[in-house]
Amino acid sequence: MVVKASELRRNLFTYLDRCVSDGEVLDVPRNGSIVRIAVANRRLRVAELPSRPAAVVDPETLDTFSPSEWAP
Repeated sequence: MVVKASELRRNLFTYLDRCVSDGEVLDVPRNGSIVRIAVANRRLRVAELPSRPAAVVDPETLDTFSPSEWAP
């Protein structure tokens, strides 16, 4: 969420509480840069984790599998 510095000043504690409770990230434009306010130790929920491609192989064939047999 983008918040102007003057609006942040008026409602500072409200915005900080929203960052902590909802995990929301505040972007504040200031002198041509953006200051980001976010919770430092926020943990991702399972639904927010990035999906990663997985390879399903038989563990017994891993030692006999040659990289020349790989297919994209």
